[in-house]
Amino acid sequence: MKMGSATPVRGQLVSRRADAHVASRAQRRARTKEVAALTAAPIAHLPASGISAVAPRFADASVAFTARHAQLNADATAAQRALAFVETAAGQLHGLKRAISTVLGDAEHRRDGAAALIAKFGALWRDRAVLTGGVLDAQLVVHPAADAVCTFRMRALDVEQWRSGGAETLVFHPAGLGKQPVSVSFGDAPLDAAAFARGLDRALACTGVRAALAADGQIDFTVAESRWPTVRDHLMVQGGGRRFPGGRPSRAQVDAVPEAIDPARWRVTDRVAQRAALRDVVHALDGLTQADRTLRAQLDTAGQALQGDKYGPAVAQAATDIQSVSDALAEAADFKVLSVVTSTLFGLSRGRVEALLEH
Repeated sequence: MKMGSATPVRGQLVSRRADAHVASRAQRRARTKEVAALTAAPIAHLPASGISAVAPRFADASVAFTARHAQLNADATAAQRALAFVETAAGQLHGLKRAISTVLGDAEHRRDGAAALIAKFGALWRDRAVLTGGVLDAQLVVHPAADAVCTFRMRALDVEQWRSGGAETLVFHPAGLGKQPVSVSFGDAPLDAAAFARGLDRALACTGVRAALAADGQIDFTVAESRWPTVRDHLMVQGGGRRFPGGRPSRAQVDAVPEAIDPARWRVTDRVAQRAALRDVVHALDGLTQADRTLRAQLDTAGQALQGDKYGPAVAQAATDIQSVSDALAEAADFKVLSVVTSTLFGLSRGRVEALLEH
């Protein structure tokens, strides 16, 4: 084997092969410095989508995703609480239905059992607002946002009484004297029922009380269930002396719309009362069945949304990573492009890729 010749360097013998190796190392170091400088330079010529992909990893999207999941979980938990109440109430009413039917079929059968079941259900129904967390109101209407309301009417605000016209100003004190009052004025022109309702609604909306025209042509007012006791006990109104008393504000007479279920009316003292109670129980079961369906549909929707969002951040990030690489490769093949591609692929997990492929 032929050996390479040697060249003296400061008194030492260095082979040509070693000399070439030293030169190669020097070239590599110089090239590395050039690459580092290019990589550190601002990526000004790349599209905005490519730059954004290697910048922050979608902090805003992650925050929005987390908030959405928290809200979906809260909604699902509230619906589950309400559903548990509905199932318990339905179970008790089925038992009461059997007990009343037994009493009706056998005149000698003691009525104590049915009366005890009525009392038990009455206690459960009184706790409805607390047990359902505002999801199920007294009319068995489901409120997914847990904002159940109480519907009531004011005796002095009868549409027929106000239809005749005549200028008058009403001042409302929904929370009593000393609290935020609101006023609404009506002119001399005869009032249309819908316009009357709209005027009241606009005036009262800022206090949390809403007004709407009911199916029977009268005005229905609504307020959050939690605020109903305050409105019921403290609402005061001052008029102009035409249709509503003037002078000092007076206590408004308000009546809540009858609840869908009223166990206080149920009696088993005689056959007439028993039949009436049985009809009410059957009607209540129908309402609870509908509420059950609505709540289960709400839970299904929340579950599907949670499942659909399972890979949300991964899919969004993977799609952006792909766009970044695509934009970068469309540019000239220099070291700036290489730096973008490398930065984009760094940290791209298997989960992101699998999530993208699944979609």
